[in-house]
Amino acid sequence: MDVGTRDESMETSGAMLALKNTYLKTLKHTNETINYGMIQMSGGDMTMDYDQERTYFKGHCIEYDVTDMFQMMVDCALEPRSVMAANVAMSKNQKSHDLHKHLSKYDPFSNNQDMLLRTAYGYNTIGMPRLGLENNITNLDARVMQQFMMDNITPKKCLIVASGVKSHREYVDLVRERLGELHGVPEHEYQRKGAEYIGGEYRTWTESPQTNISLAWESVPWKSSDVPAFYIMQTLIGSATAFSSGGPGKGMYCRAITNLMQQYDFVDSA
Repeated sequence: MDVGTRDESMETSGAMLALKNTYLKTLKHTNETINYGMIQMSGGDMTMDYDQERTYFKGHCIEYDVTDMFQMMVDCALEPRSVMAANVAMSKNQKSHDLHKHLSKYDPFSNNQDMLLRTAYGYNTIGMPRLGLENNITNLDARVMQQFMMDNITPKKCLIVASGVKSHREYVDLVRERLGELHGVPEHEYQRKGAEYIGGEYRTWTESPQTNISLAWESVPWKSSDVPAFYIMQTLIGSATAFSSGGPGKGMYCRAITNLMQQYDFVDSA
């Protein structure tokens, strides 16, 4: 689905985490108990995850249960959260933050990716934290969750991929039947706010003897005509990553990384 943490605001920060923490809690056609049972009986599995720009629902099952499994995935992905689900999400979101803070004590660099994006873009769009703002957890009630889903999650923003289905036509009909009754906001009213690169510097002081440095600059969006050139540059410079981990022959042709690793004994990886 074409929605991620970049679509959150200060009011809805943490909504994506809340959806993940309650993705099996549905009401319309199924409920959490039925969903758990369906996954187990089908001999399959189902997961939900997200990043800054996309949300992914993935599942597999035996052929006999495809119709029921797909209906369950549609409910989980598109059904607005109930009051009970929103209350559970607030509790689970807090536990997610508590766990992350506990694990961060053992890895002082665990927040590097979040802080890198936040420094580059600020507290908006791509810079919104993956777990959301902790001080916004109690604001994620059913009203906020439902409004966030209705504003950002619609059938037309979904890309549906299936493999192992014998009848393509039958599956297409199933998708149209299950999604046809769901009416989101008119697509012409939806405009994703562009990410504005601001750049900057952020330093984290730790007692670790190791130093981790991230150097980043603005590249190009996916639809840019410069994407091929960007990937060539990434291959020329970044393909030497495996060199530091002993990959056989990988990255040996990248002179910059080779010189860096050979000349400076204190550099562990690049």
